[in-house]
Formats: sequence, C-alpha cells, structure tokens
Amino acid sequence: MSPRELVERLHEELFSTGDLATIDRFFAPDVLSHDMPPGFPQGIEGIRMFFSAFREGMPDVEVRIDEIVAEGDRAAVATMIEGTHTGPLMGLEPTGRRISVRGIDMVRVADGRIVEHRGLTDTVGLVRQMSAPATTR
Repeated sequence: MSPRELVERLHEELFSTGDLATIDRFFAPDVLSHDMPPGFPQGIEGIRMFFSAFREGMPDVEVRIDEIVAEGDRAAVATMIEGTHTGPLMGLEPTGRRISVRGIDMVRVADGRIVEHRGLTDTVGLVRQMSAPATTR
C-alpha cells in the first residue's frame, strides 16, 4: 500500500469506527512523533493517547481530508476536524459547542506502517472556540 493509500485508509477506518485498535495496523510500535503533546509518551502509546483524547472530548468527531500530497515514502495531508465538545479536551471542560479545527500532518512510511510523524493542529483556534464566552441571542 502506498503512503497516500495508507493515510486515506487510516482516516477512513479510524475515524469512522472509533476503534483505537486500528492504530496498530497503521503505526509502527516505535513511531517517532516530532510534535507529541506535552506529557504524552513517544511510540504507538502516545499516538493512541492523542486519538483517545480527541474521541473523549468530541465523541462525534469527523475528519475530512482536504488534500493529500505524496512522494516516495512520505505523505502530507491537510484535514478539517469537526465535532461537538461534549467531553474534557486539552484541560477544558465540555462546552457543548460544535468545534472545527484544521490540521496538517506529514508522515514517513516503511514496511506498510507510519514510522515518523510531524503534525500541526490549530490548537490556538481550538482553544479559542472552546473558551470563548457564550453568545446570547
């Protein structure tokens, strides 16, 4: 499977089912993530914790792939993550708000699994949406 196909299938399978066991099929056990959140371990356990945190904070999370660029053993993907903030996320209590956040991830693939990851998520925009004062109508 090409890096492009791997990234497409990861997004389809992981986010449609919410089954964290899916992670084992797509990431190498010793995957190196250059942008792991503070307090998260390296390797597949850190990846599992990251996805678990998003599922807990937004159980109805949906991810749309906006663009994928792939060359050789690497793929870059631009995504839009959307969901309702009904659980704790990034230290903030649930707001019940619909949240939208953009992300960009670059991965390197070897032997059919992601072995290296770099990612940027618009966490400033995410926190801003979750912590903004409620509007009244």
